Amino acid sequence: MNAQSISAAAEVICRAMSKNTVPATIAVALESKGLLISPDAVALLQGLRAEADALRAKLEIAERRNADLAEQLEERTRQLNGLLDTLSYDEKAVPA
Repeated sequence: MNAQSISAAAEVICRAMSKNTVPATIAVALESKGLLISPDAVALLQGLRAEADALRAKLEIAERRNADLAEQLEERTRQLNGLLDTLSYDEKAVPA
C-alpha cells in the first residue's frame, strides 16, 4: 500500500465530490492526475518487478563470487610473492 498515492487519490476524490459530481467524473479526475493504471500496465509493472527481483538475486550471487575470487587472488599473490622471496637474486634474473 502506497500511502502517498492513497492520500493523493483521496484528495482528488474529495475535491470532485464537493462539486456533487457523478462517479465517472471522479474517475476522470483521478485519471487526469495520473492516479489510475490500466490492467495491462499493472501486469507489465508486476512483470518488471519480478524481473528486477531476479536480477537483484543474480547480482548478489555475482558479487559474492567476485569477493571469493578476489580472496583467492590475494592468497595466490601472497603465495607467489613468498616463493619469489625465497629465490636468490641470480635465480630471479631473466636471460637476455
